[in-house]
Amino acid sequence: MKVNDIFNEQLVERKQNMIDNLKKITILAGGVLFLAVAFFIPGLRGLIYIIAIGIIFGMIVLLRRFNVEYEYIFTNGELDIDQITNKSKRKRVLSIHVDDFAIMVPVSNKDYGKDVEKYSKLYDVSSGILQDNTYAAIFDKDSKKVKLIFEPNEKMFNAIRAYIPRKIKK
Repeated sequence: MKVNDIFNEQLVERKQNMIDNLKKITILAGGVLFLAVAFFIPGLRGLIYIIAIGIIFGMIVLLRRFNVEYEYIFTNGELDIDQITNKSKRKRVLSIHVDDFAIMVPVSNKDYGKDVEKYSKLYDVSSGILQDNTYAAIFDKDSKKVKLIFEPNEKMFNAIRAYIPRKIKK
């Protein structure tokens, strides 16, 4: 089946969960603790302002890493997924042709659970919250089974379905 040129992109923001909030609290508490320890060491009192600036800078850098978005770019069967950290740093997470998918099913569909539960590597590039449009796809990469969890919107889903209609289960 010949499919016309298709280009589609989508941005998915990663939602903060309880574990992320605990990590943030740990970073803040650790920064305050390091600052307190540095204050009580007599030899470091003269450098306390420099140490404080360094600790605050380190905390800011670490806390900004929790601001994550994923960009899905679908071009003629090729699915590219980038991770954008703090709206400034972009990193390619995955690039795959959807023909390589063995199966693509909604995560909420328990009928196909056995088809997507055995894998060696996991790419979770979703918002982190289970929704109706959260899908799992299984494919082989470097002779390992890989599971991809992502959230295509309706337009992206229809574009993928145009390439692999028999591999998508509802």
